Amino acid sequence: MHLLSYPRESVSLDGTWQAIPDQYEMYDGYFEDFVDDDDEDNPAGFSPKSIYELGASEQEGMPVDFNVHDGYSVDIPASLGEEITEFRHYEGWVWFAKTFDWDADTAGDSSHLKFGAINYKAEVWLNGERLGEHEGGFTPFSFDVTDELVDGENLLVVKVDNKRYDDGIPNASTDWFNFGGINRSVEVVSVPETYVRNYKLETELSEDSVDLHIDAWVENAVDDTEVTASFPKLDVSIELTADDDGVFTGEATLSRDDVTLWSPSDPQLYTVRVAADDDMIEDEVGLREIDVVNGNLLLNGEEIWLRGIALHEESAGKGRALNLEDVEERFEWITELGCNYARLAHYPHTEAMARKADEEGILLWEEVPAYWDINFGDEEIQELYRQQLRELIQRDWNRASVALWSIANETDHKDDTRNEVLPEMADYVRELDDTRLVTAACFVDETDDGILLKDPLQEHLDVVGINQYYGWYYGDADDMEQFQENPDGTPVLISETGGGAKWGHHGDEDERWTEEFQAAIYRGQTDAIDGNDQIAGMAPWILFDFRAPMRQNDHQRGYNRKGLVDQHGRKKQAFHVLREFYQKKRS
Repeated sequence: MHLLSYPRESVSLDGTWQAIPDQYEMYDGYFEDFVDDDDEDNPAGFSPKSIYELGASEQEGMPVDFNVHDGYSVDIPASLGEEITEFRHYEGWVWFAKTFDWDADTAGDSSHLKFGAINYKAEVWLNGERLGEHEGGFTPFSFDVTDELVDGENLLVVKVDNKRYDDGIPNASTDWFNFGGINRSVEVVSVPETYVRNYKLETELSEDSVDLHIDAWVENAVDDTEVTASFPKLDVSIELTADDDGVFTGEATLSRDDVTLWSPSDPQLYTVRVAADDDMIEDEVGLREIDVVNGNLLLNGEEIWLRGIALHEESAGKGRALNLEDVEERFEWITELGCNYARLAHYPHTEAMARKADEEGILLWEEVPAYWDINFGDEEIQELYRQQLRELIQRDWNRASVALWSIANETDHKDDTRNEVLPEMADYVRELDDTRLVTAACFVDETDDGILLKDPLQEHLDVVGINQYYGWYYGDADDMEQFQENPDGTPVLISETGGGAKWGHHGDEDERWTEEFQAAIYRGQTDAIDGNDQIAGMAPWILFDFRAPMRQNDHQRGYNRKGLVDQHGRKKQAFHVLREFYQKKRS
């Protein structure tokens, strides 16, 4: 479990870094070769200004071919190809380097180097010491660097490999752009010797009460370590005690009259403070319960219809390195549409999205990129699968907005191996967090009896997502009227639907790629599902146009044009069609 970045003392390493592409993979292993542990004048065993002048010839006058202090200047966090456009389509090794000053006198007892996300594989050195590696492009990871940091100048070097792999998650074939680089923030977090590594808050409702259960993972705890959780606004303090596994736990019961439950109409947040001796983390949490009862999707015991939209993590000119202004812009669109729900596809988005959703009252579907043709039978891939699920869930399991953990998207429901592995992943998610709903984006089958959900995975899900594009790839826009509902069955969310249009391209409603065509599809698709008792919501595809290399006709040219707005934020007619439908659903 990585060290989470709840508000603490930290040193940001964002800003100017050096980036050096290594297309031929020439310079791996140079670091250890240059370290001299026997140099009495250099007890740290390194010299940041000389050791890493990789490729330097000993002959006087020969040029230095590779120097981590003299690469391309990039402003981290960044998607490399957006910062340096000549590398926009580059896939392979890039060395990133950053020198920074460290004041040992002001640091805590323990220091951790934390990366928000690096796409896709990363290997990390600090001052010549290899810290380790990480695979997965969208989740945070960290290293304990207490012993590697030195007083004064330090050198951090990261090898990033964004090549697509058949045995990766996702694999080599995706319908989105592969933005390589250090896409999220980097920081050094300092903590006392005994510190709270993570915590988890669970809420359970009864008719008159709100039951709270809290777990805390505390590093270097001793017998007399005091661990507490408090909610100042609720005047609640809970003493946590260690169980047999060393996890500190505690409970409290509140009157429902004393609590404002979190909901889209009233996203009330409460400050929680979790303390262990001299360490304390502070967070803002919502108290709420999401459940399925008798085929109905319930929030705080009341039925809810999810008015949603799907979106990628991308911004024109920035790639996947979003800032807070980008996040706020997304929620302005989501709110204008009248949404109470969003699907963050097809991988974990920045943590800032979930925190903003907490504030705005938007329920979220979050997922890992188990997308299309994963080799589910490979044990190493299964372990990578669990790792990515674990890193996402442990990052966001205290976000009230997160209602659904999705384990897969558009995987073949006729694949026997897939049908063995995905139920295991659903069980694994519930082991980590059984207070939210497990889902996956599946397909329907057209039969003589109508449109049916025949995916055997549905028996292992709390909510079933359906991706369908009637009126765009096949059939007519209103064909989902033939979906054979089972009001008492598993609730269904339309996790994808829609069609494409190029902004500003106009014509008749039957002319593909026009705004009028897309708007007509939305009218037919929304009319077709309205009133279906098993369908509990929808998240059409997609909020904005996004980069997609396989989309290359003259209307797309490397973009998926199914957005309700284009990549520059200009609204298409379908935006207003969906907004009108959601206004009707709210009334």
